[in-house]
Amino acid sequence: MTWTYNEISLLRDNYGTLPVVAIAKLIGKSEDSIRWKASKLRLRSKLPHAIKIPLGSVATLRAHNMSARKIGRLLGYSHKGVRYAEQNHTFAKGAQAHEFSI
Repeated sequence: MTWTYNEISLLRDNYGTLPVVAIAKLIGKSEDSIRWKASKLRLRSKLPHAIKIPLGSVATLRAHNMSARKIGRLLGYSHKGVRYAEQNHTFAKGAQAHEFSI
């Protein structure tokens, strides 16, 4: 399957700041396809692999006025899990929302 300029741009802008599962759902490609293309583009992610609910991604998506339900769908979690993480976990200093475009 070929990649459009917009898909590659979205991947470059968000790989490493959003989980692969969220990027895959946004672009409409498989997680393996996202990882393969990122590898070909020599993109690197600093996200830990054992991450449960990525609070940085939640903050980024919240900054774009997304509901907990939509964030949960994008990240593969329940909206209750997203809300729980927001209420019971603190964001690290400097963990600001990244630019995110669709």
